[in-house]
Amino acid sequence: MKRIKPMLALLLAILFLLAGCGANKNNYGKTVAATYGDRTIYLDEANFWLRAGEASYSMYEQLYAQYYGIDFWTAESGRRAQTFADSLKEDVMAEIRQMNILLDHASEYNTELSDEDLAKIDKAIADMKSNYGTALFSESVIGNYSDESLKQSLINRTKALKVWHGVREQAATSVADEECKSFTLKFFRVNDESKTKDGETEISGKDLADLLERELSTGKSFEELTKTFSELNFQTQSFRRSSTDDTSQLFTTGQYMEDGQVKQFMDTTTDSSSGASTPVYYVVLCVSADDPIAAKNVRAKLESEQKEAHFDKVFVEWQKAAKKFSVKSAFTSLPLPGEK
Repeated sequence: MKRIKPMLALLLAILFLLAGCGANKNNYGKTVAATYGDRTIYLDEANFWLRAGEASYSMYEQLYAQYYGIDFWTAESGRRAQTFADSLKEDVMAEIRQMNILLDHASEYNTELSDEDLAKIDKAIADMKSNYGTALFSESVIGNYSDESLKQSLINRTKALKVWHGVREQAATSVADEECKSFTLKFFRVNDESKTKDGETEISGKDLADLLERELSTGKSFEELTKTFSELNFQTQSFRRSSTDDTSQLFTTGQYMEDGQVKQFMDTTTDSSSGASTPVYYVVLCVSADDPIAAKNVRAKLESEQKEAHFDKVFVEWQKAAKKFSVKSAFTSLPLPGEK
């Protein structure tokens, strides 16, 4: 069974629109969905999180229907020939299992909830009520699953999250300064379709790129140029110098630039339908060849990866000693759209 890593979003931001079936769900609070050792997970809670996951795929439902003419939930997900419906159900139960394994170790970490934690949980529930109203909190979607039950579910997830955080913080992180060095670029990306006017003359492509390069070289800012040429926009991007997986021309060009230096280069883009290649021009300004803020962000990312690797190692051992987890047919037979 797939293991789902706990995410802070389970507490702070549950962004979904639930689309449930119209069956009577008021007996879900007495129906067993799964067991973990001597703990019972009832169908009302499991159904709630299933509908949350269901809603996160609403865009894919529309795309599959529009472009492929098939039902998303009965299509194969690419995971062991499962349908998307079966994969989602597996994911929901994997998260519940992981939460319970983490709760087994709650006594080893400080999982006491502060007033601030409880206030965030209350606010999360209030926000859901305000944003989604009966689309979520209606009998046709969640039966009589109460605010109190939802709050307890969020409390358990918050405690599990604290265990996850506690394990990660035990990791011995080591990131060298050289690994974090980064540079930051601003750049325009223009092609023959990037048309604008220089006075009364419409220009595009290479002519536009040359003009932008001249203007930037004389000290004009990107912000000034976008005011003059209102159809243009620019991007800002930071790059880790020691990156081994970034082979873009933007990276290879930028790593040799100095503060304030302007460069132009041409790349190509290929049309997916016709296969035709067209030129694309980049006009690049090096904002900082050694950006301390970007380096700080890289350090935080690398340290987080080391902490997560430590958590994964610990969790593998916890799984070996975990109690038996059993998923019941009452949950696996819950219908998702398209299922009969």
